[in-house]
Parts: sequence; structure tokens; C-alpha cells
Amino acid sequence: MRRVAVVTGASRGIGAATAARLAADGYAVVLAARSVDDLETNAKQIEADGGSALAVATDVTDLRALDDLVAATVDRFGRLDVLVNNAGVLPVAARSDRISVEDWRQTIDLNLTGPWYLACRAKEAMDVGGAGGVVVNVTSTAAFFPSVGLSSYNASKAALTMLTRTLALDWARARVRVVGVAPGKVDTVLVQPILDWTEKKELPLNPLGRIGQPNEVADLIAFLVSESAAYITGTVITVDGGEVAASGADLAR
Repeated sequence: MRRVAVVTGASRGIGAATAARLAADGYAVVLAARSVDDLETNAKQIEADGGSALAVATDVTDLRALDDLVAATVDRFGRLDVLVNNAGVLPVAARSDRISVEDWRQTIDLNLTGPWYLACRAKEAMDVGGAGGVVVNVTSTAAFFPSVGLSSYNASKAALTMLTRTLALDWARARVRVVGVAPGKVDTVLVQPILDWTEKKELPLNPLGRIGQPNEVADLIAFLVSESAAYITGTVITVDGGEVAASGADLAR
């Protein structure tokens, strides 16, 4: 029976690349994001390539919408095996004391609360039949070191990283694996402001000296949800050209 994967933030970037990769691997894919037109385009392309896809317009900060997303997945495909929590927001940089409570909550809701809630609802669906499943949380290298002006983003991604480990412990006996990937500077619209800043300040990108591509993150996710990774849970893997490893090092040498 075909396995079923839900990918949030699937309208573009890492989410779109992941949905396409999983579909190519034989999954029925549910694409979720707020951008309906882009979702429909991506879903139609997957089906044109011989895959099976469903586009569901979803605001990850709307918990009722997340309930509906899981329900729509089970109604259409009869099961849920994989959740990729990819949707997220990189707020406009601002010093901590200048961030409004509303903006702080928006970042936390989208980057942390939504993924937590959706993982819990997905786990309930994975429990049906006892087959288990896999949850992948897309965090960030920002979880490992601070950035001036991005305190809400750093905090949300650090918390998502710890949530990944905790859920893995909570759900291991239920045969639900929980893993994370932490992309560094990847060629996406979300990360473009950081890329622009890095170029403006003439800062080194990372030890490999290049920007990552969305498909490189998608390839890692595809491995982590496969049976080849069946013994992996509770860990977060960086895909960052060595950025975290070099934190504090002099890359100019």
C-alpha cells in the first residue's frame, strides 16, 4: 500500500522540493500552505509526473485548520505515515526590545506551536492500525547560535529542536520516529534576506563556500523517512556546508 506524507510550507523552496522528492519515491503527498495557486501548480506537476497529490490550503497558525488537514489526508488516502513540518517564518530583523508582542507571538505560533500541534494530530492518525510513522521537523542552524535582531526566530527554532528530541522519547514505544533537519543558508525566498546581509557585509557563507539547494535538504528528508533510517530518532541533522561546525572559527584562513 502506498505510504502517505503531509508536507507543510509546500508551495515553494524546501517544502516544494520535498513534496516532489517524496512523490518520486512513491508516496501519496498532501501539500499544505497558505498559497493556494502555488500549491495547486505543484500538485498538478506531481500528478503529471505520475504521482498522487492533494493540495490543501492551510494556515499553520490556525489549529482548527490543522485538524482539517489531517482529516482531509485520512479521508482522501486512508492513512498518514509521514509528516514534514516545514512551514516557517523568518521575521524582519529587529532588536528584542523593539519586537511587538503580536510579532513575537506570530513567529512562535508558526515556527513552534503549529508544528507541535500538527505533530500531535498526525501521531494520532499514525496510531490507527499501529503501523507508526515519522515526523520530520525542519528547524534551522539558528537553533545553535544567536543572531542579532532575530531573537524570536532563534528562540522558536531552538525550541523546535528540543521539541523534536522530546517527542522522539514520548513516542518511541508507539513506533513513531521524530527527527529534525537544520538547514543553513539555502537558496530560498525565506533565507534571501540573510543571503543579502551576508553578501553586503562580505561575510563567509560556510566552509564549503556555497549556498545550499532545496533539493539537497529534500534528499536528506527522503532518507530520514525511509526504512534505511529506521534506527534514527531523536536527532537533528545539520545540512549547512559546515556552518555550525565552524561557528566561532576564522573562515578567512
